[in-house]
Parts: sequence; structure tokens; C-alpha cells
Amino acid sequence: MQLKGRRTPARFITLLFRMFTVYLNQEMPKLKIGTGQYIFLAELFDEDGRSQDDLTRSTYLNKANTARALKKLEDLGYVRRASDSNDHRVKHAYLEPAAREIEEEFWKIILKWSEILSRDLSKKRQQQLLTDLEKMADNAFAYLKRY
Repeated sequence: MQLKGRRTPARFITLLFRMFTVYLNQEMPKLKIGTGQYIFLAELFDEDGRSQDDLTRSTYLNKANTARALKKLEDLGYVRRASDSNDHRVKHAYLEPAAREIEEEFWKIILKWSEILSRDLSKKRQQQLLTDLEKMADNAFAYLKRY
């Protein structure tokens, strides 16, 4: 009997995401961050001052989740939000010094998971896998534009 869907990229990506969530739930509390906030902090470490709408689009989460996560990061002193000077309806999120203080530890936690996943894979294979995953994400993004 053939089990349909057992060896699809989506199945393994979903499993990896769930396991990553378990890992983050164990590691991030030392920084007082939960799984609902880490992605926004990562996005802001990469590009500070992004708008809430931009963060919503780039994370594929809804506006309410984005607002809640940023509020929690604000309450922790990691982020401040401010209205755009040209359009007061637009809110931007900016990193506070407290976020910069935990940035190194934050990335250590994230990169450790990458090391765990890529154990026993050659550097060349790791690069190819990353290229393939980026292409898959691009394909999904292009497809989902229709919605």
C-alpha cells in the first residue's frame, strides 16, 4: 500500500517547522521571547524601521498577529513603534538598545538550529539545499499572489 503525501517537501517542511517551534520554546524564554515574536525581531535585525504592513506581508501573518507580537516586543523594551511622518496611518517598528543587547545571543540560538539541521551535510550540499529552499519559497510566493 502506498501512502500518499508521505515524502513531499511540504510534509518535511511542516515537520521541521513544528520541531523548530519546540526548539524555540526551549531556547527563547531566556531572552523573554516566544515563538510569536522571534520572526519579527529577526526581520527588524535585518532591516530596522520597517512598517507593520511590510512585516505582515513578509511573514505571511495577519495584521492582528503582527500588532500583538510588536506590542509584546514593545512591552519587553525591545521595540518602539512610531507613526510615519508622511502618513500617520502607517506605523514603523524600531529596535531599542535592549534588542541590540540580545542580538548576538538571539542569532546564536537561530544558527544553532541550522547547525543541528545541517549536521552531516557537506558545505556544498548545504548551499544547494538553501538555494533549493529559496526557489521553493519564491515559487510559493508567486503562486500565492493570486489570492
